[in-house]
Amino acid sequence: MNGPIDTTRRSALALLAATAASPALSAARRRAAMPWLYSLDQLRSEQFLLVIEQDPAVKAIQAKIRKDLAAGNRFKLPSAARFLDRALAQWTRSLIMAECIHRTDRPFFVWGTDDTPRQWLGHKLGGVGTSGDNPDAIYRTAGLDGAGRYEITGSFHPDSRPVQLLFEANAGDMAQPQNIMPTAGGKHQDIHSASMLNDKTIQYEPDGSFRITISAEAHASKNHMQIPNVPYVVVGVRDILGKWTDKCSKLSIRRLDPVRPRPWNLATVRADTLRDLEGYVRFWAHFPDIWFGGLGSNTKSAPMQRPGGWGFVAGLNFSLKPDEAMLVTTDPAGAKYTGFQINDPWMIAPDARALQVCLNLGQTTPNADGTISYIISKTDPLVANWLDTEGMDDGIGIMRWQQIPDGLKGDNLIRDFRVIKLADVAGLKLPMVTAAERRRRVAARWAEYSSRTR
Repeated sequence: MNGPIDTTRRSALALLAATAASPALSAARRRAAMPWLYSLDQLRSEQFLLVIEQDPAVKAIQAKIRKDLAAGNRFKLPSAARFLDRALAQWTRSLIMAECIHRTDRPFFVWGTDDTPRQWLGHKLGGVGTSGDNPDAIYRTAGLDGAGRYEITGSFHPDSRPVQLLFEANAGDMAQPQNIMPTAGGKHQDIHSASMLNDKTIQYEPDGSFRITISAEAHASKNHMQIPNVPYVVVGVRDILGKWTDKCSKLSIRRLDPVRPRPWNLATVRADTLRDLEGYVRFWAHFPDIWFGGLGSNTKSAPMQRPGGWGFVAGLNFSLKPDEAMLVTTDPAGAKYTGFQINDPWMIAPDARALQVCLNLGQTTPNADGTISYIISKTDPLVANWLDTEGMDDGIGIMRWQQIPDGLKGDNLIRDFRVIKLADVAGLKLPMVTAAERRRRVAARWAEYSSRTR
């Protein structure tokens, strides 16, 4: 093979070789020096991504889709026009990561989704976004053969654990969401999980380690996920971080039954990407129109319980004039995790390190009665729980309640929701900060968020 792909393949392989064993270091010492989320498969996948996203054939497909999206109704929103190129780039990276896990004979977990860019492993990676991705979550996926038998082994960092750990198996290929994510009456429906485990049901060893088996057969063990016997199944993992300095679980996965190796290399991942890119991007570009049935300007959804009962999620649409703000008051209701984030009109999140565009339970200041009041606005009114819109007049907000008490209902989770004049915010008597304190809080975000790459 000659040409750009051959050249970039050699570059990627050279970098991989540079990270291989050094005679001066033992394998244990090399592992100890690597970031907590490092794996050779992660590095290889990111190197493939960096090559493929620059491929001229990929650029041509992006240009075609961009022209069509620029002629659509959503592009008429100035905020949507401003961030279309960012969304296209993030959707493309998201797809490439989904194609990288097409290795059911020797599976691995890849940390794909994270809208905030990262610099680690000797390179810079742009945001990898899909739609409404939680900045407090570490998302990892692995591709499986429904006829195979697999084993996941896991452990936790000695200093911290995620506030919630979820495993979910879904039949079908997330690289082709249009084929597996149902809609009814123009409304998005959550995928029905084939199997799900969470940290309330997983049985742990005394040291906190755990083992999960996966196969199409039923099993009496609580640490077993039964999957459909279909050609392709995706296992997704969410580690929800209560604090950004917390660490996710350490995971590995292997196939237990013998199987003939299948081709997997830069060329196969590139071919899959070119096949799926247009359908993938068009699906996610349209997703805001069907999410919660499509939300009108300055409206919200009712909190919806997540399949399996592990939490609630609600959405809102804001469309604000320069002198307006949106007030939202929520009740944590005993949830060990809450999160509120701002997304652009394509449902891609801004850089969480640089701006206060999201707040979790540990980053908020509650009201005297335990509720939490947020102000969404372009201009900072120095309210403690201000959510920066990244200069947008129009956008989308997502609220989450997770690790919830048993029996929690969603009826009163949102206590107040209204558009107000920005000048009236001061009269609400909400928790406030000084300008210096705001600068300190925002400056701390970069180091805290970036700790997940160390």
